[in-house]
Amino acid sequence: MENRYSLPLRRFRQLAIITVAGVCLLTVAGAVVRLTGSGLGCDDWPNCNSERFIDVRTGHAAIEQVNRLISGFIGVPTLLLAIGAFRVFPRRSGLRWPAIGVLVSILGNGVVGGLAVRGDLHPSLVQSHFILAMASIAFGLVAVHRAGPDPVGGRRQAGVTPLIGALSTALTAMVAVALVTGTVVTGAGPHAGDETARRYGFDISTVAELHSITVWIAVALFVGLMVAIRRVPNLYRRMSTHLSTWMFVAIVQGTIGYVQYFSDVPATLVAAHVAGATALWVVTIKLVLEVVEPLPTERVHEAETLQEPGFSFDTAPTA
Repeated sequence: MENRYSLPLRRFRQLAIITVAGVCLLTVAGAVVRLTGSGLGCDDWPNCNSERFIDVRTGHAAIEQVNRLISGFIGVPTLLLAIGAFRVFPRRSGLRWPAIGVLVSILGNGVVGGLAVRGDLHPSLVQSHFILAMASIAFGLVAVHRAGPDPVGGRRQAGVTPLIGALSTALTAMVAVALVTGTVVTGAGPHAGDETARRYGFDISTVAELHSITVWIAVALFVGLMVAIRRVPNLYRRMSTHLSTWMFVAIVQGTIGYVQYFSDVPATLVAAHVAGATALWVVTIKLVLEVVEPLPTERVHEAETLQEPGFSFDTAPTA
């Protein structure tokens, strides 16, 4: 029963969207901090330095302070999201664990960020900082999806065969691997966040080639997934926009990646590449959620009435 302390479902979804957008913004802002050499503009945490909590006397310190300010603002909707997951009306299953996941991962990222500053921007800590942000985005997108107009809890998406389910899961895993290998390239590259920061001792050409291989494997899995989905016309109609979006973002991101590599990784293109990686992760999670999340009963019936002759939602097309 709704009461004065309940959170309307639409408000919960809005909080989840704000949180995801905020983490995406923070991810790019963090890249700007590193690319401008401002990673140690504040050499202490949570204080800016040993003398002041806030210090904007230098450009590097100001950039780092803005980044920390954004982090603080994001904490507000994140906390409200976690509390609201227990007060949503009408009640909706499957909202609590992603909301808690967002909160825990963001709090953990704050700790890792502090350790990175105190550890003089060790590349493994900077790498963990980015990966935790991607985890926060994934949890947040699950919350957004499950708080959508249609309730979760019906049958599985009509037309999703075991092969399609396996390929979508493999695609998500491989995009995650590509993100990790990308952070290794960053850790071996020239943009450390500070002139004194440590670097991985890997040859950047070697790790860049490894990263490229993981990306091409992800692209191959996407092509396989698209071919499998196209064999089920009704499913393809529902998924075509998501597939087209993934393809577009992947092409743009790949283009930026190759251009930055062959132009000695200029800071502007690196920032664009970080933004592209974040966008690719977002569209990947949205794609796989559309595939693996259950379809509400009323939409299942509607989809089945549109099924074309010669096709089954559970099998490949008949001869």
